[in-house]
Amino acid sequence: MPEQTQPLVLRSDVVATVLDDGAVLLDLESKYFYALNPSGWALVRLFEAGSTLDEAIRRSREWSGGDGRRDAEKLVKTLVDEALVEPCPAPVDSEFEPPQPWSPPTIEKQAEPLQRVIVSAFDPSIPLAE
Repeated sequence: MPEQTQPLVLRSDVVATVLDDGAVLLDLESKYFYALNPSGWALVRLFEAGSTLDEAIRRSREWSGGDGRRDAEKLVKTLVDEALVEPCPAPVDSEFEPPQPWSPPTIEKQAEPLQRVIVSAFDPSIPLAE
């Protein structure tokens, strides 16, 4: 786990797709998907432009109306352990409304990686549908 004041940012090859019930991250390098509930997505959004663990903990406490430290640490640990974030020069303060109602943030790695990302519909190695 990095020190709490080290700024981290989502890697440029981690793509987020926002859904009605949270978001999904796709790591284009490993091909794994990560499902986030709305609260998890709110915390991950902090790392789109750069944030620190301290800031994630502060926001989690503020948004949850309670402690929130363990939830934020667990989510950031997953981001670090799965190499979804990398160090950045300086954090950027992001302002947005958290989801209501707040629930403990979750991030869940899917069991199997995406086997193949189709880059082009005209890829000759992809069989045509009949």
